[in-house]
Amino acid sequence: MNFKSPLSIYIIWHPSFKEGQGIADYLYSFFCRDSDKPLNRTIGIPVYFRKVNYLDQEFPKKIDYNESIYNAIIPLIDDYFVNDKNYKNYIEEILSYSLGSSEKTKVYPVAISKSAYGFSKPLSQINFLRADKIEEKSECLTRNENSLLRYLRLNITHELCRLMLNLKKAVDEQESFENLPPPIKLFISHSKHDDSKYEALKFRDYINSETQLKTFFDANDISFGSNFGDEIIRAVENSALVAFQSDSYSDREWCRNEVLTAKKHGRPVVIVNAIQNGEKRTFPYMGNYPSIRLKDNFEDIICLALEQVLYNKYTGMLLNEITTLYGLRASSILSTTPELFSFLQLKDREFEAKNDSELKLIVYPDPPLGTEETELLLNMDKTYRFITPTTIPSLILKR
Repeated sequence: MNFKSPLSIYIIWHPSFKEGQGIADYLYSFFCRDSDKPLNRTIGIPVYFRKVNYLDQEFPKKIDYNESIYNAIIPLIDDYFVNDKNYKNYIEEILSYSLGSSEKTKVYPVAISKSAYGFSKPLSQINFLRADKIEEKSECLTRNENSLLRYLRLNITHELCRLMLNLKKAVDEQESFENLPPPIKLFISHSKHDDSKYEALKFRDYINSETQLKTFFDANDISFGSNFGDEIIRAVENSALVAFQSDSYSDREWCRNEVLTAKKHGRPVVIVNAIQNGEKRTFPYMGNYPSIRLKDNFEDIICLALEQVLYNKYTGMLLNEITTLYGLRASSILSTTPELFSFLQLKDREFEAKNDSELKLIVYPDPPLGTEETELLLNMDKTYRFITPTTIPSLILKR
């Protein structure tokens, strides 16, 4: 079997566009791996650059679409790109392929200059990322986040989520919350018993006014006559959860239930640290998730939530491809790092084992857990074997 990456990203720019390297390096560090912090957990999506002419041709190397299940093409279109007919033909050929690829290859053109919108008739039908409208776009593009880079990070992450989850544009979606595909919604979990409720409200308003995302906030999002508890649980099951961890959050039963429901159904979760004075007791099941400090940074919170949506989807597909490649029969594939709570979910599933002593393989993303955490898990049940892609070869060698 040939291995296929679940998703590949191709960034295209004209060799004369010097700032293109800065943009490409930033997107690479976010979606693939940060070369300054190579051991940090990242999404790990392959990112390829198409910036130089290939061999004796007047355009970059052609893309092999069969190497991945999904392909995202991101051309950075500036005046040099516009004035080069070879690059125009190159991107139009890619666009033509994408339109007939059953939505698995998409082109997301970035307008670096105003001339980008009209230089190609086929491309002019596509909605551009409007980088030419962003302030600070003329600054030296380094790895520091200026307005342009933040704009690209947020919107490209959002579109990659849509691509891999086969979601329609927001304007095409129906208004019924429960009938829409799940991970494009943000469920804002918050306590109404301290001042964090005002920040949560501002966060909701920011999402509704500044982004294409949808939200679930409180009882006002539930139809009259519907069962309140059932609707809350259904909304959590079909959303990415953003939990505003405030002074009173862990004291509220519904807040705790929302976290547990998200965890039970494997939904993406982001913890927003909004504690002001302290907690009497920290809810233990809020661990094992990325967290971010609340400090007037709504855009960063949204991007982190979307990153988790993309990470969950990509990682699940990647681990399935890897285990199939190695001929392994995994009992379960987790898109997050395992913890003691995971055993409740694993015990509920039926494993097809020949006998009770057969190891049950649980595959989860890199990096592997430390020895102390692994031993804690094995103390619960020694018939489980927790492995990651980097530890699979050691398992093969022991066979």
